Amino acid sequence: MACLVIDIGNTSTAMAVWSRGGVRGRARIPTAVADRATVRRAVERCVSRRRIEGAVLCSVVPDRNRVWVESLRRALGVAPLVVSHKLRLGIRISYPRPGRIGADRLANACAAADILGAPAIVADFGTATTFDAINRDGAFIGGVIAPGLPLMSEYLFEKTALLPRVRLTGRVAALGRSTTEAMRIGARTGYRGLVREITAHLLRHPAMTGARLCATGGYARLALDGLDLPFEFDPDLTLRGLGRIFELNGRSEG
Repeated sequence: MACLVIDIGNTSTAMAVWSRGGVRGRARIPTAVADRATVRRAVERCVSRRRIEGAVLCSVVPDRNRVWVESLRRALGVAPLVVSHKLRLGIRISYPRPGRIGADRLANACAAADILGAPAIVADFGTATTFDAINRDGAFIGGVIAPGLPLMSEYLFEKTALLPRVRLTGRVAALGRSTTEAMRIGARTGYRGLVREITAHLLRHPAMTGARLCATGGYARLALDGLDLPFEFDPDLTLRGLGRIFELNGRSEG
């Protein structure tokens, strides 16, 4: 079965067609500009002439959900499944208040358990960085939320009078010989330390012994560059999780 999978993030919204275990026809639009007309055009481009049986979305921006649900209902004739802990996810939830778990984190955990098995740790490097733990019994047991990599430089630009906005890409010098170089070292090298320490903290948990490490998200390559940890990078992990959730739950809502 083929379905449209949509991941509404803080900065951008990614979508693709999930079919036969693969992700095809990827598209991305800024979340903030996703009005009905923009959504409709993006969906039409993504779907093209493919036969779509339904849709599933996860969102960390609730006030965007209505636009997407209504637009998808008009485009596809059905409302999408909206990911929550109440759906079949292929994993158990062992968490005090499961309704508070971000839908993207649930999709990531679903994909990681399906692809890597358990135990596993998933790191999603976006506007925020999340680390989620699936134990040996295939249960989501919690995780860690940290600032995303871009905040390492954006906060300094916004909260100081003289420090500039810095591009995080580019060479990381051994020693900063300019303000820009110094800030890039602080952001990129310092962030590797954050990732290393959080990962080590999680691996010390008895339930995480021998866990496989998986990374996704728009800033994953930068964050992991030079990091001596065996993360497996999958840029489509969240979308794969959404496709798997659609398969487990059968169809979209009427």
